[in-house]
Order: sequence, then C-alpha cells, then structure tokens
Amino acid sequence: MNEIPVNSLRAQTYFTEPMYIDDGYIILTPDIPVTTELIERLAVWGYRAVLSNGHQAEDAQKATNTEAAPGEIAQSLEDETQKRQAEEYFKTVVEFLDDAFATFKAREEISIVKFTDTVKELMSELRSRKRFMLSLDDSISPAKSYIVTHSVKTAILALALADHLKMPPFKQIDIGTAGLLHEIGLLKIPESIYLSERQLSNDEKKALAAHPVLGYRVLRAASFPAAVCQAVLEQNERIDGTGSPRRISGDKTSQYSKILAVAASYDAAISKRPYRAGIDGHAGVMDLLRDAGKRYDERILGALVFTLSLYPIGTHIVMSNGALGTVVKTNPKDPKHPIVKLLIDETGNLYPNPPLVQTREGDDVVIARSLSREELTRVKKGG
Repeated sequence: MNEIPVNSLRAQTYFTEPMYIDDGYIILTPDIPVTTELIERLAVWGYRAVLSNGHQAEDAQKATNTEAAPGEIAQSLEDETQKRQAEEYFKTVVEFLDDAFATFKAREEISIVKFTDTVKELMSELRSRKRFMLSLDDSISPAKSYIVTHSVKTAILALALADHLKMPPFKQIDIGTAGLLHEIGLLKIPESIYLSERQLSNDEKKALAAHPVLGYRVLRAASFPAAVCQAVLEQNERIDGTGSPRRISGDKTSQYSKILAVAASYDAAISKRPYRAGIDGHAGVMDLLRDAGKRYDERILGALVFTLSLYPIGTHIVMSNGALGTVVKTNPKDPKHPIVKLLIDETGNLYPNPPLVQTREGDDVVIARSLSREELTRVKKGG
C-alpha cells in the first residue's frame, strides 16, 4: 500500500480504496468522507502518514451499507483511541522496568514499593482496556532488551489469568510482581549467554537454566513476599515433575508458579526474537494445550482459553468459504467463537466496508483455521 502524508489529506474528499492506519486496521471506507476531526485525531495520535491503495476524489463511492457505516467508523475511532492509550501505558511500564533493571545491574537495588504501585496501576489499566492490553504488539516497545517487554507482557497475561480465576487483589499483586520480575535472575548472567543467537555450550546452558534460582535469591535478599520468590523459583517446574530446578510435581508447586509458567510460555511463543519469528496466537494456545497435564496445569490452561479464546485478538483466520479476516473481539463465555472482521471475501476481493461477523456454532460459514505467517505475508503482498 502507498503512504499518504496526513498533512496532504483534504476534508470532504473520499478515498477510492479503504484507508488504513497500520497493516490490517481500517479507519476509513470509500463511502465515508475525510473530515477535519479525523485529520486532527490522526495528528494527535502521532500518525504522519496513512496507508491506502486508493487516492482522494471529490465524489463518494457507492456504499455497501450506508446506514451502518457511520456507526462502524465511530466505533473504529473509539477502538483506536483505546488501543493508543493501552500502547502508551504499556510503553510507560516497559520504561519503568527498563530503568529498574538498569538500576539493579548498576547498584543491585530494587524497590518493592515501586513494583507494588506499578502492578496496582497495571491491574486498573487491565480492567479498563483488557481487550487492547491483551493484544499488544512487540513493535510498539521502546525497550532495549527482549526480557523487558517479555516480562511486562507476561505480567499482563498472568494478571488476566488470576482475575479469571477470581484470585483476591492482594494475590493478584503478587502474581503481577512475579511476572515483572521472573527474569531478573538473567541479569546475574552475562548478556552474551541469555541474549545469544548462537548454539550454547553445555556450561552456558547450565548457567542459563540456573536463572530461576538466581532470581529467587535476589528477591529473597530484597525482602519480596515469599509467594513472589517461590513463583520465580518454580517457573520452570512441570506438572509431571520433569522440570527444573528441583524436579517437583504439580501438587508441590504453587498456583502462582503454574500461572507464571503458562503466561511466560505463551508470550515467549508468540514473540518475535532476533533468531526466529513468533507464532500466531492460535498456534501459541494450541501448543500449550498439547502439554496439558504434563508441563502445564489443566485448570490454568482452561483460564488461558477463556481469557484469550482459541483465536486470540489479532489472529488472522480463514473462513470455511475461503474469506479472510482478523479476530477483533472475543467472548470469555464462548472461546471458540470470536467476532471476526472480514477483510477479503470468498472471491479474493477486498471488502470496501469490512463487515463484523459474530461466529457461532452451526453457522453455514465458520472459522476453518488460522493463517500461517507465510500465507499472511503472501496476502499482504497481494499474492
């Protein structure tokens, strides 16, 4: 798609093709005019350019659904506002953790109060913008290190799982704190090991595997709650007793550590790393479900499915008739049937006004599968 500078947009003109503000997020269709308010909002949000395969014209294209379009655009604008606010807050937490880790590496100082306050704010933000907080993209992060963004996203998902399990607020604070700090032991290991893209030696693998123990010692020395320290220590234990460092089975590990294991593993699977691409959310959920009862606790995995759905927000899917779309909203009471925004119809044509479809059991057209990254790349290139 072509980049169109925001300062070149003219009010009361129409685009001949849909306008996007990023890949896959449509903000304007050919039947809706560019408005002064929209131009001002784009500037406030910090967008210097929009994307479109079309051009500005004086006459409107025929709308496929003129009555519904204004409401849909208003909802898109509201959703985009919520999304931007979630992203800005996420950056704030990432910057906090980046600074906290830098301070620890320099002086081995860490503040319980600052982490507790941050987790309380994170809990509030998650309640306000849960849908957007659970679908944050790696590309928005300003962090210098993968372990910082990974830790923040792990904390967010761990808090969402704890909330679904109806854990009381004081326990949610503990699990959120453990999520933010579960990788702190890595800071006691040379970066050349934990950020390495090469094959590690056996000694280096042993050093890396020791990071939960190192993290436990750091947090105990700093007087963090015992439950937080235990969760960090047991993050790599497995339900069947084959994990590390103590090889204890699920009935001997804490609920916190079971939640942390699922949250951290899911984010690690879907996150992009220098040496590999992340997998999509649906594949991430399915990979964890395959290890139910062996590596992960089945009850916690159930909470994951009901929190994210089988098709997490942002998952690109193929419908049974060949149409392509993306998941934009999930239903905790029905994790198999999210709301999908259809982008390309069954004949391969782009929808001028993408419809929202609530998928249901027994419909003539249902979700067939998620798109692979290779397929998604071809679609974006128009192949």
